[in-house]
Amino acid sequence: MLSVILQGLECLVSLYFMGLVGFILDRRGWCGPETKIFLPRLVTLVALPPYLFVNVLATFTREEFTRLISGVLAPLISILLNFALGLLLVRLFRVDRARRGLVTAGCASSNTIFMGLPVNVALFGEAALPYVLLYFFANSLFFWTLGQYALSRDGDRPREGAGWAGSLRQIFSPPLLGFGLGIFVLLTGLTPPRIVLDSAALLGSLTTPLALLFIGLSLGSVSGPALKPDRDLALVLLGRFMLSPLTIILLTPFFEMAPLMVKVFLIQSSLPPPTSLALLAGYYRADLAFGARVVFVGTLLSMLTLPLFLVLITLGYAP
Repeated sequence: MLSVILQGLECLVSLYFMGLVGFILDRRGWCGPETKIFLPRLVTLVALPPYLFVNVLATFTREEFTRLISGVLAPLISILLNFALGLLLVRLFRVDRARRGLVTAGCASSNTIFMGLPVNVALFGEAALPYVLLYFFANSLFFWTLGQYALSRDGDRPREGAGWAGSLRQIFSPPLLGFGLGIFVLLTGLTPPRIVLDSAALLGSLTTPLALLFIGLSLGSVSGPALKPDRDLALVLLGRFMLSPLTIILLTPFFEMAPLMVKVFLIQSSLPPPTSLALLAGYYRADLAFGARVVFVGTLLSMLTLPLFLVLITLGYAP
């Protein structure tokens, strides 16, 4: 148990280290406003699509995907419920327009791969991998459709068109198209040329370090008072660390889920918000400082909540 907790904390520390590099670069004046505009565009439009494309092909086989796809319903319903609860919180507490999508998407989505994969495999072994990927699929499907659309409504970036046409362009974004292309190639059994896969993997490998550098850069330009916790941040943390695991627990009796599946889904649902949250806040010119704080504080708080959830799950859901 102790080694698993330590491995989870190592994942968190590596996140902070990469973010710290960006913070230091900003404080030393290496990065101007142009860099902070360029980085989210680079990651969102260039690095993320091949990252998601390669991720799908690397983590699923066609047989595994078709066999497990029915199990995606429970985490997807849980994520949608959390999104609905986030919308309710936004209305009840009259959250500022530039933060509404950040609050709702932050309540519903989690860091399922970079943190979720190593923590779950360390805790439950390779048998947990299919269930990790199920939650990853549900999380990605939500985040790059409803989640991204909600975030796009926060900012002042000019919209492409109006009405349904403009909304569809926001939803069918390059990251979602990369994700969808990966599923298409997987299901059809096509084999892309090795040079395509290698190039996509190299471009995709830029995603995590650049996203974390960007969060550090964003925090570096924020003044001390703006970093203080506030009500809106508390709403996101409430949704992420309390409501999200609670919905999985409440849904468990309505689905036939193996004990291991329940354990993995609980861990995945209790992880901090994804780094893409702050990335899209910058891309759509929403409240970037708040988005960076959500990711930073959520990841920091998970250093306390993750060991607690590991202990509770081990004690409460032992087969």
